[in-house]
Parts: sequence; structure tokens; C-alpha cells
Amino acid sequence: MNTTKDYNVATYANGFGIWHAFIEFTGPMGNTGEAEKIIHNAMDTGKRHIRREIAMRQSAPVKKLAYHVTANEFDHMNRLWSITIAEK
Repeated sequence: MNTTKDYNVATYANGFGIWHAFIEFTGPMGNTGEAEKIIHNAMDTGKRHIRREIAMRQSAPVKKLAYHVTANEFDHMNRLWSITIAEK
């Protein structure tokens, strides 16, 4: 698990060998410029972690990957608390 002051990132593979990055924010991410920047940086970090995990398990270089969001967690005020991305 990687931790910054704004978010924590954990990577895992599901039973089909598809890698995921679970990003949990330390506070709610609302609709502000600062929150958007934190979310963008967190997603970039999650993608890097997925690429690193795949590269560690393959002997060949990792080709370009595609990602998609598999889950979001919002609170009652529609603020983002966590996001999960996965390789396609």
C-alpha cells in the first residue's frame, strides 16, 4: 500500500489475473479545483502501481494498457471517498 497525505493506494489482482488499484482518499473530494487535481494525481498513481505490478511479474516490457473505473464510493453529499480502477 502506498500512502500520501491525500490518499492511499492498494493494488491487487482478482481471480482472473486482472489488476486493480483501490484509491481511498483521506478526506471527501468535492467539486473544487484542488480536489480534481488530487483525484487526477491519485488515478495516475494507481495506474503506475498497476503497471509496476504487471512489470514485476512479466519478463517482457509492459505494453500500453487501457484502464477503466470499476467502482466509486460517494457520501450523502455526493463527495468522492474512494475509487477503484482496473486494467482492461
